[in-house]
Amino acid sequence: MKSTIRGAYFVDSKPELGMKTMWMVALSLTLAACGGDEDPAPSGGETAANPEPVVEAPEEPAEPEACTVDGEAQPAAEDPSFELRATATGPYTTGERGTFGIQLTPRGEFHVNQDFPMSVRPCAGEGVTLANAELGNEDAAERTERGARFDVPFTPTAAGEHRVSAVVDFAVCTPENCMPEQRTIALLLPVESPAAE
Repeated sequence: MKSTIRGAYFVDSKPELGMKTMWMVALSLTLAACGGDEDPAPSGGETAANPEPVVEAPEEPAEPEACTVDGEAQPAAEDPSFELRATATGPYTTGERGTFGIQLTPRGEFHVNQDFPMSVRPCAGEGVTLANAELGNEDAAERTERGARFDVPFTPTAAGEHRVSAVVDFAVCTPENCMPEQRTIALLLPVESPAAE
């Protein structure tokens, strides 16, 4: 009996093994065609000596997004379900670390959703260096159903009034529904020069 595989002829001495042989050869040819340029695996009980792991080049760290201080935002955003307010907690002095506050207060039957990933993304122009590009739940100075407060750290580098803004993501809820919100608030930080000694 003759078996044909891609134009090659094989003579089977045992007809009952002919189909098995044909399938094994076909499988071998298929695997060899798929393997391409790969090195063959070690044979005869040999094991590869700790092959080099494939290490991908690390991604370049993303440049922090440049922010633009919102020139129209107010110190407070109010709604029947909440008040979000930015407050200066100074006095502030050039070169000394300070903070400004972001306070969320729910109104009526609303409460602060404790499971929502609340975030504060502050932005400042020249004269103010922010310590964080974003603050999350774990950074809150206070976070309960009755309210949430963040103390946003910064260092003023020049005297004068400096405008800062913050984009705040949060959710206030009733037992029946939740309202995810994103609001931008802003304020002026009055910074003084250090006292002369």
